[in-house]
Amino acid sequence: MAVEVVRLDDNGRVYLPASIRKRLHSREFYVEEKDGRIILIPVREKLMKYRGIFRGENLTGEEIDEIVDEETEKLLRGEL
Repeated sequence: MAVEVVRLDDNGRVYLPASIRKRLHSREFYVEEKDGRIILIPVREKLMKYRGIFRGENLTGEEIDEIVDEETEKLLRGEL
């Protein structure tokens, strides 16, 4: 696990070091705050896990969001 120090600029932006960006292969992240920590989850990672899982299901967008959020919480707790 890479640990690097980053700073917020005057507009509140955080720049991820190139070494981390290259490993993640993502330009979009879900941002969560939990217990005083900022957690970045690559959007692609979260979406790829569920690609095709709902095919043929008659779920609303809200239901899908709820399922994805539940699975993300499991991931963050280390249950997956």
